[in-house]
Formats: sequence, C-alpha cells, structure tokens
Amino acid sequence: MKKMLGILLSLLILSGCRQNIPKPETINVKASEGNMVSQVKKEATIRHFVRGNDLFVECFVPYVSFSGLNKGQPAKIKVYVDGEFKGDYNTAAFILKDLNSGIHYVKVDIVKPNNKSLGLSKKFYITI
Repeated sequence: MKKMLGILLSLLILSGCRQNIPKPETINVKASEGNMVSQVKKEATIRHFVRGNDLFVECFVPYVSFSGLNKGQPAKIKVYVDGEFKGDYNTAAFILKDLNSGIHYVKVDIVKPNNKSLGLSKKFYITI
C-alpha cells in the first residue's frame, strides 16, 4: 500500500513538471558602420568636493581616454578658476591645491589633445 502511494505521489509530482514552457524570444541585431564617438550621446559625469583649501575633481566619460592607454578618443581636461587658467590634466581625477578662501567659479572643459572642444564642460561654484 505504501509503495502504491509512493508511486502515485511520484507520478503526480512528475506530471506537474510538464508545463508549456514558452519559446525564447529572439532579437535580431544589425551591425551598423560609422564613428562610435559620433553615435554615443555626449555625456560626462564630473564630480567635485572641497576639503580644506583643496578641490578634488573626478571626471568620467565613457568613450574618452585621458591617459591614452585605454581605448577611446584621447582627451585632456582644462581647468579655469574665476576665469584664470589653472592647468591641463591628463588624468580622470585630480586635485587643485591651496585655493584662496571665498567663493570661486570653476569651469572644467574636456578637450582633444589639440585643444579643440569635445562639447563637454561643467561650470560650478565652490566655497572655501
């Protein structure tokens, strides 16, 4: 009797596993030709914070390489504080040290190595 109940229970469980499973949907992808940089929406994430008299800046642009070691369009960062040029940077993160106390207007431009604009910049105010 226990064997019969075990077999019946096993058959009941196994028959429940036979559901109609939907076929996976396929998506056909077509490759396109062209310049990758022109197809990518020009977006940059530029974060900053102040600690003491120093300004820490971090830039993330998906299709740009600041060091030239990675794939992507080579670029550099130009920084202006209160309209005065402070320097070129070839790294995605950098520190502007020993800024004077007060409110400052900062402009960060991402440009090609020949100083032509990529159309990416951020302007912000900081208080030291």
